[in-house]
Amino acid sequence: MSAAPKPPRSNPTKALLSAAVVLVGLAMIAVTSLALFTDSAAVPANSFSTGTIDIATSPTTALVTMSAMVPGDQVTAPLTVQNNGTLELRYAMRSTTTEDTLAAQLVLTVKSGVSTCSDAAWAASGTTLYSGILGSQATTAVLGSVADGAQAGDRTLAAAGSEVLCFNVTLPAGASLGSGASTTATFTFQAEQTTNNP
Repeated sequence: MSAAPKPPRSNPTKALLSAAVVLVGLAMIAVTSLALFTDSAAVPANSFSTGTIDIATSPTTALVTMSAMVPGDQVTAPLTVQNNGTLELRYAMRSTTTEDTLAAQLVLTVKSGVSTCSDAAWAASGTTLYSGILGSQATTAVLGSVADGAQAGDRTLAAAGSEVLCFNVTLPAGASLGSGASTTATFTFQAEQTTNNP
């Protein structure tokens, strides 16, 4: 009777080599999976700046002034309103005086589109924007309103635009006040953007 075959003996060296091969294979797969091609693109120079609102007048002072006035006198002069900013603007104008008595007697008229802004010719052309008292200590609205947004009487100027207004101040012949009165008026122009500001 022949002897039963002996089972093959395990070879520890072969087992270790097989395990090492498997580990190396896994490591190579892991390394291969991390070797990605990549790229990027930059979009630089995204700059922003705000627009400007810049209102100016010419002249800047003593537009209409007269001393030793008597009833029936008048003084007339043109004023250029300029938008020096980069945005369209709308503006309003107010008049503040140093007293109320003479200021209430003097009649201020502001017109646009006047061909010749002089004492003799101012009334012959243009559109009257305001005609009323010169002003008051409490401030008188002459053109538009300083409230935010579009208001009746506001004036609009495009960027770098301008317009000429004709100012006339008259002491009417029927004015009733004593001699030696005086007043000083300050005309204030206030502007705001029109964009996103209905």
